[in-house]
Amino acid sequence: MVKFNKILVPLDGSNNSIRGLDRAIEIAKGGGAEITGFYVFHLPLSAGIKYTQKMKDDAQTKAIKAIGPAMRRAQKAGASFKYKTGGGHTGSEIVKFAQTGKYDMIVLGARGIGGAKEAFLGSTSNYVMHKAKIPVLIVK
Repeated sequence: MVKFNKILVPLDGSNNSIRGLDRAIEIAKGGGAEITGFYVFHLPLSAGIKYTQKMKDDAQTKAIKAIGPAMRRAQKAGASFKYKTGGGHTGSEIVKFAQTGKYDMIVLGARGIGGAKEAFLGSTSNYVMHKAKIPVLIVK
């Protein structure tokens, strides 16, 4: 059986991301893995758009709303949990962070908070599933 030591769980505050976290907690507790909750700030796509202080404050508030409950949930379950944040395109940031952080697995809930909907999975889940070079568990 493969042992997972480091599990990355993207969080966006949705019920789906919490379902992903719950599954990661089950996996982590079974093998003593550490979970990292990862929140991606959505940055303006165009270089001409200024990232204002209000935009930064709003993003920070959303991150706290996503990470805080997840941290309490993991700690209550007795799982090792830490968190990180990143900024940019959600899918590519998740894949890049997983690779640079040498994670063993990504666990994410399908259809979180996102604009375009894909046929069966959210666009982020679909992107991560196809681009990540490590196992990806998508929880529906």
